[in-house]
Amino acid sequence: MVIRNAALMVVTAGFVISSPLLAEPTKTEAVITKVEGSTITAKTMNGPLTVVLTPSTDIAQTSGLANKKARDAKSLSPGLIFTVDGDLQGQTLTAEHIRFKEKDWRTAIATKAGTTEQFSELRKAIIEGQEYVIQQAATVYFPTGSAAIAASYKTALQELAKKAPSYGNYRISILGFADPRGDAAANERLSLKRAGAVSNFMRQTGYIQPGRVLSPSAMGEGTSAPGEAAPAGNDEARRVVVRVVTPKTQLKQ
Repeated sequence: MVIRNAALMVVTAGFVISSPLLAEPTKTEAVITKVEGSTITAKTMNGPLTVVLTPSTDIAQTSGLANKKARDAKSLSPGLIFTVDGDLQGQTLTAEHIRFKEKDWRTAIATKAGTTEQFSELRKAIIEGQEYVIQQAATVYFPTGSAAIAASYKTALQELAKKAPSYGNYRISILGFADPRGDAAANERLSLKRAGAVSNFMRQTGYIQPGRVLSPSAMGEGTSAPGEAAPAGNDEARRVVVRVVTPKTQLKQ
């Protein structure tokens, strides 16, 4: 009987030694340092953490107390502060839920170049006047049907480009407009053509990094940029508004 009990103890001990560590439910805050496919390398107050995403991982962006927007893994970029909960084994956490604040997401992608999709959302935020401060602005006016930049405006644009880097973590927002005469669709195309001409000029000045110029936006006819007075007439409506903007949570580089 004693021998059998001893053997049982050996078998049991062997089972315990060979069994993997049990997963521990964990919730923590971290900052992303690297993203590779479904694996996120992050840092927490307690040290490094590897976060593994699964098809069932719930990712959402929050704004205020009650607003929540479902997002996908493309939104998770280096520099983003996020909260994650799931099962922790060692230093690897299999994520069930990931949450991050809208303002933290904007700060992260403003600090480093993002994807086309991310910059589209960033540009929309600038157009709507959210989370950004206008540091400097210039307006270029155009003749009817034209997208050519007059020489008198090129000097002002060069001065704006020359000063832009002094604002630190800046971006150049470019919004094109048309007057309300004629076909609306044609006017929208013309407003984009004007914005594109200014965008190309700004990128070629040599004073700014081309990647800091956001894709030009066509605002069409009968609209105004946030904080801008409505045009007094058609001559003022045919314009491109150029702005140097920085995040409200300014990060110097």
